[in-house]
Amino acid sequence: MKIIKTIRFGEIEVDEGRAIHFKDGLPGFSDKRDFIILEHKPGSPFMWLQSMEIPDLAFVMINPFLLKDDYLQNLSPEEETLMKAENDEEIIIYSLVTIPRGHAEKATVNLMGPIVIGSGSRNAKQVILANSEYSHCHPMNFG
Repeated sequence: MKIIKTIRFGEIEVDEGRAIHFKDGLPGFSDKRDFIILEHKPGSPFMWLQSMEIPDLAFVMINPFLLKDDYLQNLSPEEETLMKAENDEEIIIYSLVTIPRGHAEKATVNLMGPIVIGSGSRNAKQVILANSEYSHCHPMNFG
């Protein structure tokens, strides 16, 4: 167990076995590699990707299949290869959410850049599906 500091949740104790490791970091944060996934609140579809190193570095995420049930069905073979985990293990997929300050009703989801996590290894990467039909600012409409 490790104590981490966060802006949103204060000091919290986390199981280091639940840590998510981005070997190459995230775009724009290449030197920040260790994160933990935190529940927003019980029953919420939102999660937080919280840096284990920087208290105020956290991203809102959501399961993209809640918004688009046919998500990832028409990928090219090259994009399908990008979506695989290193060891062909099962993957967990999230999409980052952008919420404009003071305008929650204008929230969007980045379907072009899903977060792919190996379920066993906990290794993660953000994949860019540049040749897909997906947008980095898909409207936040459920269903």
